Amino acid sequence: MAFGGESAESYYDEGLTAAMKGDVEQAIALFKQAVQLDSSFLAAFHQLARCYLRTGQSEKAAELLRRVLAINPRLVPPRVDLGFALLELGHAEEARKHFSDAIAIKENDARAHLGLSQCAYDECQWDAATELARAAVNLGGANFAGLFLLGRAARLAGFLEDAAEALTRADALLEKSIESSPEAPEAYYLRGEVCFVKEDYTKALDFFRAAEDRAEPGRRYTSYGETFTRADVLAKRGLCLQHLGRIENARELGEQILLLDPNHRLGAALADLGKEGGEP
Repeated sequence: MAFGGESAESYYDEGLTAAMKGDVEQAIALFKQAVQLDSSFLAAFHQLARCYLRTGQSEKAAELLRRVLAINPRLVPPRVDLGFALLELGHAEEARKHFSDAIAIKENDARAHLGLSQCAYDECQWDAATELARAAVNLGGANFAGLFLLGRAARLAGFLEDAAEALTRADALLEKSIESSPEAPEAYYLRGEVCFVKEDYTKALDFFRAAEDRAEPGRRYTSYGETFTRADVLAKRGLCLQHLGRIENARELGEQILLLDPNHRLGAALADLGKEGGEP
């Protein structure tokens, strides 16, 4: 029974608390209880879908979000989350439509602009991705997701000063996050990603090692829309080693990854390094 009593609202409130603490599985169980008690509780369905997104269950998330929007199509946050779920599932055109529809309802929605930027980025439209990411940052403030996408897109578009500024600002946010939560792996992993984009592979390697030291085997982490497991951290370390010319070390990491996750594609590619055709 929920602490506040056997009501949908009590389970919902406890689900929000669990989700904020990072206990996503517990949050899922609580939100399920909420919607079982009240099948019209759209906010609970939405939060349950967000938890499914955080645990990599994008199809379940999309199904629930479609259900929410069928009842109230003008809800912007669920529509934007559906767009990101569809991106995860590889349905870029449908995702773009939902992001555009969200902007038609709420013109200044930062996450919808970020979603459109991600669509353009995935299609190698660097200039469009840069402008859309810049709009997302201007609308939503200096958040990591917007700054990191802006930095990556601007770098590929050739706007190197803009890219450097965005990535520096993104890294500064992560540095503050580490100060407040030094034992959480997420910020270390993302700082590794920022350094990797900057092609500072030695520094990236240090951050990925720090993330590995703090990541629990079998757990999935989500932060600022970026999702990773301990196997993914090892894979990023392997890519750093490859770029630094330490091919044998990278191959050994690939073999370690396959012990954790036999289906890890990047791990398999790293384990194949040095063999014929073996290049991630």
